[in-house]
Amino acid sequence: MSSKHRLTRSFRTLSALVYLLNVMVGITFACTPSYLHILTGCLVAILSLVMLCVAVEAPSPVINRLESSSGGSWLFTFRGRYMVDLLISLFLFAMGVWGIVMAVVTLVLIFGIRFVGVKQPEAFNEIFRQSDNETDSYTLDTGSEGP
Repeated sequence: MSSKHRLTRSFRTLSALVYLLNVMVGITFACTPSYLHILTGCLVAILSLVMLCVAVEAPSPVINRLESSSGGSWLFTFRGRYMVDLLISLFLFAMGVWGIVMAVVTLVLIFGIRFVGVKQPEAFNEIFRQSDNETDSYTLDTGSEGP
């Protein structure tokens, strides 16, 4: 197995673990009998479950539904995942100590993936899809053309 495949598999596994932990924190926070706690906890849990499905690309019916919808296909791009992870992190910061820990872990993961995208564009392109209107501005250009 090449290092590129090993790296992408590692990031997918780490992403799945982080999203599962985010779901647990969201559900735990939602168990507090307060409207905002329930709303915020359920929102984080649902968003994390959707992103877990996107990260592991399973189950097939959910992935097919997201790919065929007009707004769901952008979740498979770096920009879409980055935006949702930022939203999840912002809500997690309001969830006490474990929420803050998981918010930081989620942000470190997405910035780590971005760093890998700069260093190893092939692995980055294997993790994320390119949208129709998105350029490959997340990776370094290794071409020899001058400005």
